[in-house]
Amino acid sequence: MKMKFSLQAMVASSALLIACGGDSTSTKPEAKDTLADGSSVETIYDLGKCTSDRIGDVIFVEEEGVNYECTKKDWKDIGEPESSASKEDKSSSSKVKSSESKDDDSSSSKDKSSDSKDDESSSSKDKSSDSKDSSSESKKDDSSSSTAPSSSSVPESSSSVQGANETVENVAISKKTFTGVAEKGPFASGTAIKLSELDDVLDPTGTTFEWEVTSELGEYTSAKVTLKSQYALMQANGYYYNENTYKKSAGQLTLKSLVDLSDRNSANINVLGHLAHKRIINLFAESGKYKNVPAAKAAAEKEVLAAFGWSGNNHAFEDLSIFGSYEDDAKLLAASILLQGGLSDADLTSRLTTLATDFEDDGRWSDSAAKVAMADWAMKNDSNLTVIRTKLTAMNSSVPNFEKYISMFVGEIYGIGVCDTKQDGMMIKMTNAYSDNLGKTYVCDGDRWRLPKSIENSFKTACTKGNNKKTFTDMNSSSSPITYVCDGGNGNWRKMGVYDFSKSAYLNSEMEYGEIKDSRDGKTYKTITIGLQTWMAENLNYYDEDNANLVENAWCYKNVKDNCEVGGRLYSWTAAMNLDSKYLKTSAAALIESPHRGLCPEKWHVPDTAEWRQLKTYVAKMETASTMTNDHTGKLKSSRGWVGYSTISQSTNEYGFSAIPTGAYYGIHADPTDNYSRYLFDDAGYFANFWSANEASKSTGAIYWFLDYRYNYISYYYSSYNEKDRGFSLRCVKDKE
Repeated sequence: MKMKFSLQAMVASSALLIACGGDSTSTKPEAKDTLADGSSVETIYDLGKCTSDRIGDVIFVEEEGVNYECTKKDWKDIGEPESSASKEDKSSSSKVKSSESKDDDSSSSKDKSSDSKDDESSSSKDKSSDSKDSSSESKKDDSSSSTAPSSSSVPESSSSVQGANETVENVAISKKTFTGVAEKGPFASGTAIKLSELDDVLDPTGTTFEWEVTSELGEYTSAKVTLKSQYALMQANGYYYNENTYKKSAGQLTLKSLVDLSDRNSANINVLGHLAHKRIINLFAESGKYKNVPAAKAAAEKEVLAAFGWSGNNHAFEDLSIFGSYEDDAKLLAASILLQGGLSDADLTSRLTTLATDFEDDGRWSDSAAKVAMADWAMKNDSNLTVIRTKLTAMNSSVPNFEKYISMFVGEIYGIGVCDTKQDGMMIKMTNAYSDNLGKTYVCDGDRWRLPKSIENSFKTACTKGNNKKTFTDMNSSSSPITYVCDGGNGNWRKMGVYDFSKSAYLNSEMEYGEIKDSRDGKTYKTITIGLQTWMAENLNYYDEDNANLVENAWCYKNVKDNCEVGGRLYSWTAAMNLDSKYLKTSAAALIESPHRGLCPEKWHVPDTAEWRQLKTYVAKMETASTMTNDHTGKLKSSRGWVGYSTISQSTNEYGFSAIPTGAYYGIHADPTDNYSRYLFDDAGYFANFWSANEASKSTGAIYWFLDYRYNYISYYYSSYNEKDRGFSLRCVKDKE
């Protein structure tokens, strides 16, 4: 066999292969060291060693069409002979590394038996560091700059393969370099990669090429390879990242993949390829069911995915990566996680060997016990899938939706079906008698099965992605009925809070409200007349990014824009007064008008303390004919949204003022050690705070009025908790006619 690949890769590879003894692949006759200076040889295998007594010799290599000179024990390409100007141009080769082999000869004549494919399935011999493939040290600039792909590079479309009975001619591979990744989790740097040439019946010919993984993400760049056909068996042997334990494996693992190198610049090694490689050989070479390799390969890959309960495949297995972006990439990662489970490295090797052999004869996975054990592990470790994703994302931001396919596998094995939009929210009891999870209930949430949370078992109602924002009222509550809202799925039922209700839900449906339209932004607000005053029945929600007084002085609760649509905006005092923020730290008394419009719409203004007191007095006299502290002015509260308190009855909002406990923005005043105001935004459900137009005795403070969930009256602060840079609500009152 003539080997046509560049001297740089060839000599380095041949040096390694010779050093490996039984792994030697050349079938050329032994080269002689007695070639005369100026003679010619057929291939570079025939050059022999560049020894000290041959320094200066020039030999013409017919296959390359160039001369090589022995220089300092290295053969060096010195270009075409001067008389060979008409020869076809050749790309120059890098310096040839001399063999590090302990053998005296530069090539081996040891034939390698190809009677059994099992010769190729055994692990590679351990190599000493000085016999590694030296081609990695002498890559050309154009190949050394390339990196192996971290995701599939093939379009997401159905594969088109030849029919089972069609004959497909093999395509020879000449001087090809390609990239790839070796993954269970990613194989570690230094992992040995071996490519074995296959003949017309997919038997190994004995020709192999070796190189190493060069990064902790399993990436590699091959040596230049020349093969009689496009089909080769690739093998990775080394340590790998265990996705399920989040660390490098304690032992080494061997994975093999039968790859097609035609029309492909990358070829990956992974668990799916490992499971399929024996089956491909069986379908094509042994059973005779398929007359061509592409059809046999496509059929075997389809069978492997079907065994996991996953339909079809749009990409060849050698195009897949656990960090790819396609559905088939997600299947690969799901299979990798499921197959690993909680197994040791040795047990994983045993599982993969058994499964690949199981697939070989009929393409089926007959070990039901193993399937159930994998499904049980997946459900037991359902919560760990989030950690697995987080750890993988730290390695590579592109992590496909593997959870979906783990759930599909579980549904198939447990007999509870695919979790999809039709079953979303369903709670199904598992009846597979072989499972350790027999009798347990599972919830379909989005596209995955999971165990229900305790609150879901209590309610007998699931909170899933499809039920997001769905409400549930617990009529069995020890006190009054409590309404819960599904917050994003995953069993996250929580009590409905202030911002879960719509703005209109806070109004008193039995009241007759007026309405104004803010000409500045077109927003409309309900209004209510209480005594001699007309108030907004909603908090102001106005913002103008071109108004410097508002920039960094107006907030939506927790910076969620939708919250402003419910509870209005939270303003610093200067923003509410529409004053320069410099007055947060100094008095603005000279600028305060009476009435002071501030940020309110035209013909409306910021209420001062006298106007707040007028409101309080009216309601107090209507309720008790008194203005004492416990004056029932708490009836200004909205009828919902407030946290309950044992001594306070729920407001009926009978005056229609609809004070919402929006909480506040505390900024630098947040105190994690306090009972309240612990966070940047806090106290929604507990307090409704409203600015007045009055400054406090300290120039850094202003008077604000508040309603408290613990008290049944409205009051105010003038000397504490009243810094101007806090964020409170603004209720506007109408100018007098």
